[in-house]
Order: sequence, then C-alpha cells, then structure tokens
Amino acid sequence: MPQIKWGTHARTVLDVGCGVASFGGYLLDRNVITMSIAPKDEHEAQIQFALERGIPAFLAVIGTQKLPFPDNSFDVIHCARCRVHWYADGGKPLLELNRVLRPGGYYIWSATPVYRRGKRDEDDWNAMVTLTKSICWRTVVKSKDVNRIGVVIYQKPTSNSCYTERKNNEPPLCSGSNGHSPWYIFFG
Repeated sequence: MPQIKWGTHARTVLDVGCGVASFGGYLLDRNVITMSIAPKDEHEAQIQFALERGIPAFLAVIGTQKLPFPDNSFDVIHCARCRVHWYADGGKPLLELNRVLRPGGYYIWSATPVYRRGKRDEDDWNAMVTLTKSICWRTVVKSKDVNRIGVVIYQKPTSNSCYTERKNNEPPLCSGSNGHSPWYIFFG
C-alpha cells in the first residue's frame, strides 16, 4: 500500500458514496478535510447524520453534471462499496473525478468488480481497466485483504504528457473552460 501521509501530503479528500461518512470521521482526527457526498436517492438520513457529527456532506448527482468543485481540488478520492458505474456514458463519471483530483493524487476504489469474479463484475472491472489506462492513471496496488474485501489504488499522473502521447484521443480531454466555475454545468 502507498504510504499516504494523512494530514501532511493528503489534506483534502472527496468521499464518494459516503454512507454515514465514517471515513470522513476517521480522517477528521488526522487533520484531513473530507467532503462526503452521497447519491440523491435514499441517503438523506445518512447525510443528515454525517452533518450532525460535524462532517461536511451533501447529496450529489454523479454523471449528469459537474461536481461543484474547482479543478484539482482533492488530494485523494475514496469510493468504498459505492455503486457508481464510472465507465458509463463514455467514462464521464470517472472523467469528472479526474478533473477534481489533483495531479499525483490517489483514487481509492473498493467495490465488487475489484474482488469478485462474476461475469458482470469482470465486465465492469475490464471496462474500468480500459478507462483508467486511457486517462493514464497508474495502478499503485490491487489487493484482497484477509476479510476478502478488495481495493485498488490508482494514481493520477503529475503532468499531461501521457494524454498528448495517446494514439486515440479517447476519452477526449475537457475543453479549456474555466475550471474554477463548474457549478450547474451539465454534461453534453
């Protein structure tokens, strides 16, 4: 596992599909600011619980509009047991995470496609591998711990040189729009 120095090199975290924001609570004691988001479906009570504990949290839609954060806002993005199809719609949900993840930042993903071997999980895993390679993310570690829960940690490149050297321009890079004004911009 990479030695992520919480509170030193990793000070801002986006926790996607946060549940009751237990990861944000864990990091709060380590001098890390965590923004926890949950999907707008049945998670209102969980977000309310997180807010009552003093953890920043809100409901969001992933995949139809940009997240309300400037480019390169987070050192780490965490997604445990979240059911987001990152590769859907040409990979727009994962590309949005790529936009808000700082260069050299980490994406920590623990979901059934990482450690299960059913047909659907394997298809999902293969789609994720293809997409992460196409946006030049490096797999730092993929493991399965003693509880048989798997995790993969990706790292975003520190420069855009990999993007310009790609044979295919898929997925395309975002246009040169103002990265500090993402609010209420819908994906086309």
